[in-house]
Amino acid sequence: MKKSATATILAVGVCSGAAHAQSSVTLYGIVDAGILFNNNVKGSREYAMSQGTSSRFGLKGVEDIGGGMKAIFTLESGFTTATGTLGQGGLIFGRKAFVGVTSATWGTLTAGRQYSVSNDFTSQFASGADWAASGLSYGTHASDVDNVDTSNRIQNSIKYVSPNFGGFQFGGVYSLGGQAGDLTKNEVIDAAVSYSNGPINFGAGYTFVKDPYYATYGNQGNSSTSPTGTNNNMNNKIYGGYASASSQQIFVVGGSYALGLATIGLEYSNTQFGNLGSVAAGGAISAPKYKGGNATFNSGEVNLKYQLTPALQLGGAYIYTHNSGADGFSGAHYNQFNLGATYSVSKRTLFYAMSFYETSSGTDSTGNAAVADLSSSAYSATSRQVGAVIGMTHRF
Repeated sequence: MKKSATATILAVGVCSGAAHAQSSVTLYGIVDAGILFNNNVKGSREYAMSQGTSSRFGLKGVEDIGGGMKAIFTLESGFTTATGTLGQGGLIFGRKAFVGVTSATWGTLTAGRQYSVSNDFTSQFASGADWAASGLSYGTHASDVDNVDTSNRIQNSIKYVSPNFGGFQFGGVYSLGGQAGDLTKNEVIDAAVSYSNGPINFGAGYTFVKDPYYATYGNQGNSSTSPTGTNNNMNNKIYGGYASASSQQIFVVGGSYALGLATIGLEYSNTQFGNLGSVAAGGAISAPKYKGGNATFNSGEVNLKYQLTPALQLGGAYIYTHNSGADGFSGAHYNQFNLGATYSVSKRTLFYAMSFYETSSGTDSTGNAAVADLSSSAYSATSRQVGAVIGMTHRF
C-alpha cells in the first residue's frame, strides 16, 4: 500500500510538472519619465513632467491545450509615472484585455478590448507610432485622426490574424455594438494585410466605425453603449468638431525599406467623418451645428531612421495633413516636423530627446481659424506650436 501511494503521489507530481511546463504567465512593462517643454499652450509656455512612451504593465499567458493549439490571454494597464494614475480614462486594463486561442496552422482568434489589425500592420511605418515619442502621440499625424498611434482601442471585439504565409498575413476585427434591437449601432469593422520580405515591409488597412463618438473614442467602460453627456471623447480642434458624424472610415497604407543602416518609411491615410449632425455627442468640443455632409482628412508622411552607432539612433519626419472642410466651411492645412534621437545603454534602458513643430492654416473643425494642436498637448493660441521632450525608458 505504501509503495502504491508513493507511486501515485509521484505520478501526480510528474503530471503537474508537465502541465506547468506547458503553460506560463509573464509580467512585463515599461516605465518612462521625461520633461516636456511646449512654447504655446493656449498662449503660455509650459514645462511639465511627461512621458515619451506610455508607461504600462501587463500580464500575458499561454497554455498548450493540445492539437497544436494554445490558449492565450493579455491584460495590460497604462499609467502615468509622474502621478501613478491610471491611463485610458481610468480603466484598469485600458490598453488591452483579451483572451483567445492560437495555432501555427490556423492563426489567432481573440476576443476583448484590443488593437485593430490595421494598426498592427501599419503603425510601424509612422514616426509617431515608432520612435517619435509614440506613447503620448506628440509625433503622430494631426491629433492621430487616422488612429495610426492607437488613440482608440476597439472594445467588445472579435479579432482574427492569419498565420504567416511566406511573409504575407491578413486579419480582421468585428466589434459588437451591444445595442438591443439594433445590430449595427456602434459597430466597428476592420481588415488589413501585410507583407514582409527582408528589407521590404508593407501594410494596408481599412476601418469602418458606426457612431464613432461612442463606439471607439471614449475610454469609459460604457462609452460604446450609451451617451455620457458630460465626457468629452473628442477633445481637440483638429477633428473634435466632427463628433456628430454617424460614421468614420479610415484607409491607411504604408511601407518601409531598409538600406544598410538607414530605414525609409512612407505612409498615407484617408479619414472621412460622414453624415455630420446625425449623432448627439454629449460634451463634445464647441463646433458649428453641421447639417450634413462629410469631412475628409488626407495625411502623408515621409520619415528616415539612421542607426549611427549600435546604441545611437537618429530620426526625422515630415507630415502633411489636409482637412477638406464640411457643410460650407473651408478646410485646414497642417504641416509637422519631427526630429529625435534615442541612445540605448542596455537592451532594456534607453535615453531619448524628441522635438516637434507644427504649423496650421485655414479653418478647423470648430469653424474657427486653425491653430496648431500637437497630439497629447493642449492647443496653441496661434498657428504655430513647438514641443520637446527628454527622458528615459526602462522595459522589463
